[in-house]
Amino acid sequence: MFERAPYVKPYTIAITATNPLSAMIKYGGGIEFRRKRVAYLASYHKYVGAYYGTQYDFENRIYFRKQWMHIYNKWIYQDFFYFRTVVGDMAYDGEKFAVLGMKEKRYADPQFYAGFAPGYGRRHQKGAFFFTAKAGVRAMAIPALDKQIKSLYRLFYVTGPGSIIELNFQAGLQF
Repeated sequence: MFERAPYVKPYTIAITATNPLSAMIKYGGGIEFRRKRVAYLASYHKYVGAYYGTQYDFENRIYFRKQWMHIYNKWIYQDFFYFRTVVGDMAYDGEKFAVLGMKEKRYADPQFYAGFAPGYGRRHQKGAFFFTAKAGVRAMAIPALDKQIKSLYRLFYVTGPGSIIELNFQAGLQF
């Protein structure tokens, strides 16, 4: 079904939209610059769930040499490894957990967090359009978390921007 693709000159710049299916929790976008097999991506995300705030990602991708082409549809895919660093700020709104039956009238001021995430991904492209799926493991830390509000952030590592396992989708245009 797939064959090794003939040499396809890689794009130079791509504009991405992140996780279009998760717009209820977060939305964002970024810009990617690629030179040969190495790409750099800077992106911005706005979280609107119980842990709301902003997140800035800086990602480095190393693409594999081989590209594969679908025999009939002629779309191409290429695998990559990535490493990204993440910084951001988030606050807590307990009323947004009502859908999980955990509604509480507790709030917390914005907290700074930082972390990193290595992983593996695959980029599909056809013409100027692309779709990327990637998965990895994330390590986050909230350096200045007060002991009194520490219990409010117990789900930050599961449902919030600090989730330990990450699964991201991106779509966009490449030039």
